[in-house]
Order: sequence, then C-alpha cells, then structure tokens
Amino acid sequence: MSRRALFLAAALVLACRGEDKNLPPPHQGPIVLITIDALRADVIGAKLTPNLEKLAAESAWAGRAVSPSSWTVPSMAALFTGLQPWSVQSWSSDRAVLREDLITLPEALKGQGYRTAGFRTNHWLERVYGYAQGFDDFRYLAQGKRAENHLEKLGPGREFVWVHILEPHAPYVRRAPFEDRLSGAPPDLPQKVRPADLEPYFDPAVPLPPGQERVFRAMYELNAAYADHVLGNMVAALRRSGQWERTLLVVTSDHGEEFGEMEQIAHGGNLGRQLVEVPLMIKLPAGFGPKLALEQGQRPATARVRATLLEAAGWEPEEGTAPSLFQEAEEEGVLSELYSGNGVNQFSWVEGDRQLIWESRFSPPEPEYYRARAEGIVGKLDRPLAEPSKVIFGRLEKAFASTLPLSGLKGDEPKLSLWHWNERSSERIDDPAETERMARRLRSAWIAANGREQPPGKNTGRKPQLTPEQEAEMRALGYIR
Repeated sequence: MSRRALFLAAALVLACRGEDKNLPPPHQGPIVLITIDALRADVIGAKLTPNLEKLAAESAWAGRAVSPSSWTVPSMAALFTGLQPWSVQSWSSDRAVLREDLITLPEALKGQGYRTAGFRTNHWLERVYGYAQGFDDFRYLAQGKRAENHLEKLGPGREFVWVHILEPHAPYVRRAPFEDRLSGAPPDLPQKVRPADLEPYFDPAVPLPPGQERVFRAMYELNAAYADHVLGNMVAALRRSGQWERTLLVVTSDHGEEFGEMEQIAHGGNLGRQLVEVPLMIKLPAGFGPKLALEQGQRPATARVRATLLEAAGWEPEEGTAPSLFQEAEEEGVLSELYSGNGVNQFSWVEGDRQLIWESRFSPPEPEYYRARAEGIVGKLDRPLAEPSKVIFGRLEKAFASTLPLSGLKGDEPKLSLWHWNERSSERIDDPAETERMARRLRSAWIAANGREQPPGKNTGRKPQLTPEQEAEMRALGYIR
C-alpha cells in the first residue's frame, strides 16, 4: 500500500472513531517524545538523575523496558516505525537509511493534523539517514536552547515534538557541577574519555582492568547526570508553556551501555542486559480516557511506543507493527535483534526475569575484525592490518547477504545461552528444558514479526554521501562506515 493510501485509510479510521460513541475521543493536545542516547536502566536514581526520578513519580507508568537492539541505528529505526530491525532493514553502517516506503512516527502524526518538530543529536539521526521525514521543523539539538524555546511556546493543539539527547553517549566529559552526584568516584578523573579510548576493550579478548572500568563508569555517570539536567530543562520549559497537564510525554532510551559485563564495552557488541534494558516513563494527559495495559515490574518493548502515541492521537497502527501499550500484548516476551557482527547475528528473548540469547553464525570470525574497527575510529595502528579493512568488512558483508539470519550457516547450530536477571545483574543458568522452550518462543516471535526467514541479499538501499566533516564527526562518536 502506498503512503498516500495509508494516510487516507488512517484518516477514515479517525473519522469512524469520532462517530463511535463507545471509543474515547483522540488526544487533541501536545505529544512530546524524548529519547536519551545510551542510557542504561540501572543508573536511574534520586542522587544521579533527580529529574528523571521526579518525572517517574508523576508518570502514569515508569519502569524498565527492553530496546529493539543495542545501538542507535536499529533501535531508533524500530522506535520510529514500530517494526523489528529485520523488517525495517536498517541494520548497520551501509544499511542505515530509513526506507522511504515506511511510515515514520512523525509522518503518521502529521497525517493526523499534527505540527511536527524534531531536535536531534547523533549523526545517525541526520536528514541524510531519513529521520527528517514528516517533520515541519528539523534541527540539531546543540545545547538544547532552541528545543526549550519551542517547548515553552507550545499551544494547546496538536503538536508533536521529538528531542534526542546525545549524552550519556561517549565521549564522556568530566562535568564538575555534577561530580557531587557520584558515589565513590575514583580520584583524578580525566577531562574526557573518547570513543578511541574505549575501543580497545570492545574486543572480548582484551580484558577491561578494574581500575579503568571504575574510571569509565564514573565518567559515563557524569554524562548521565548531564543528560538528566538537559531533560530537566526540557520539562521545565514544557511546564512554562502552560500545557503540562494536556501533554502526553514519553521518555525512554535507544539502548544502554556496557562496562565489561559481557566482556565488551560501550554498545552494539552484544544483546546483554546492560545494553537492552532501558528506562521508560509515560505521562498521560490529565483526564485521558484509555489506561495503560501495564503492570509494575513488567518490561515492555520500547518498539510499542510508536503505536501508543499514534493510538492516543486517533491513528490505527498498521498491521504488523508493535501494539500500543494501551493494549494487552499477545506475546509475553520481547524480541531484540543485532545483525552483522564479526560473523554473527544475535537475538534476545526477554520473558519476565529470564533472557535467552541466540547467536547464529553467517561466517567464520575475521581474525583482524576488531583491529579493523579500531583503525576506522582511532586512525593509524601501531601495526598495519594484513588486509585493508574494506576487504575484511566486504567479506563479512558478502557472507551476511547470503545466509539465513536466524538459522545461520548450514551445519552450524546456533549458540544458545539462558540468563536470569537479578535486581541489578545477570547470572547465566543451566536449564536445557527452559532454554529449548524460550528458543522456540524466540523463533516463533521472529517469524511472526519478520516473516519467512530468507537471506538479506545484497544491499540495494540508498547510501548517503557524507561530507568529510560528517565523516569526522561519526568517528568522534566511535562509529565507522
């Protein structure tokens, strides 16, 4: 179905909804979505993030959720489309552009008569990657003053605002005004920790020294405290608008951040708890009719946020997209996906306090994969690669394109591991029967969300041409293309 047909169908649904006296009227006031980059769930607390804590107390529901993936490209694509990363086909550097046939969250809201404004950070969310679709006003967040001004001037009508806060994403910066929020920080913290400083420990074979881990974690927490400060400014501006009571506000994160818990660092290397468990807060407008179908302690999928906002506005979410949080989910668990690593794809199924991690192989591991990554971020290596990095990555891409994503190579059984989520950590457990049951649930959920399993094929999507400045900015954030 074409975009125009989808918009017309949605408009018809809205008209019919208005005639149905048994359905609550759609929300007519502002909708605000704030996404915070790389914010793991377990750093939220009254001392480090007081603004998030205060917002949680005012929310209709606040707790922990599960992200669609463990880095920005697949997670934000799923959040904006309500589709799993495989269905969006937005997986990695050269497959990072949102397809134009997909209806993004701002496009759908614009089709419902919303005026739309986006304030983004993170260069994967630039216009060239498709994230400006549906926005009347699309700007760089910078220090947040323009977004604050916009929020402060919100009127009572249909306006949608998206704000993406880059911190706590690296580089981690020492921020003196927030140091008193840390508990037991190491002395003599550096002024900055760059992605290049983290990169050596992205390789699971390189252990992260405990002292270094404490420094990195403290610097990350300072970034989290700063993000909380920026969020507080946004909320204060929204209150000054006079529209606080009328606003539907959602705050969440695209993924978490790791400090050696799964033998890696930063994000995007695996689907461990520290990378997929994120905060989620939903403040409903005063007097809003529908109630959230969530219980405290439940971990919903953040991919359901899109349908939640659209359903509140009167749009009937498209078939095949994640259901709204006003509806009971058919599946008890949450699926996450991570593609095109060092010869592996990973999948996660979280059900209650259990997590199954499924790893399928599409290629033998490349011996110099992690060094090739490092070259793209830090530049010249102390010892040159045996082959150019583009040859290494090209070989992996070719193998990825021709292999079933979930089943992997013929004759190479997927590697399964079962984990129990305690209050703050994960513990691997040995339970073959439970492992097999959850593996069946994972496969069933993947097929239900993505259709019949087939190789992805050669990348035929649009590859944006970045300026040298944009390329440098991507490397500064720890990304390679």
